[in-house]
Amino acid sequence: MNTKQSKKGHLEAAASHHEQAARFHREASHHFGAGKDYDHAAHQAIMAHGYALHAIDEANSVVKHNAGASTVLPAPTGSAENTTAAQHHATAAELHGQAAQHLRHAAKLFDDDRSAVAHDTQLAFSLAVRALAHANEAARQHVTLMRDKAPVTGAA
Repeated sequence: MNTKQSKKGHLEAAASHHEQAARFHREASHHFGAGKDYDHAAHQAIMAHGYALHAIDEANSVVKHNAGASTVLPAPTGSAENTTAAQHHATAAELHGQAAQHLRHAAKLFDDDRSAVAHDTQLAFSLAVRALAHANEAARQHVTLMRDKAPVTGAA
């Protein structure tokens, strides 16, 4: 496999990973939104997080080989206090879906327009970081909920 095909393959793999992350976030959102089966929802969220990290890693494999290309981390968008874990997962799913679309577009344009590839890859990365911020907030809320529900043990 030549380098050009390898880079294009990385973009396609990253898009696929974002699609998987979106699927798992949708499932986590559904379970959290239904107010039941929090353990399964948390598992789905962990799977989504893993796929998101794989997607970012695959996309970075392309970016780091482009001379002069830099990856700029955007500031995560703030989350409102009244946003639920289900809503955070739904937003993360949407963002991963958008990132996958940009990466698929980048792969399609790979041979013709490297500038557009770089632009779409950067947009996908920005969306992925925002998705991770929402996933992290959902995880924080879940841990807080579980901690507050846990019985107090070991009285002093």
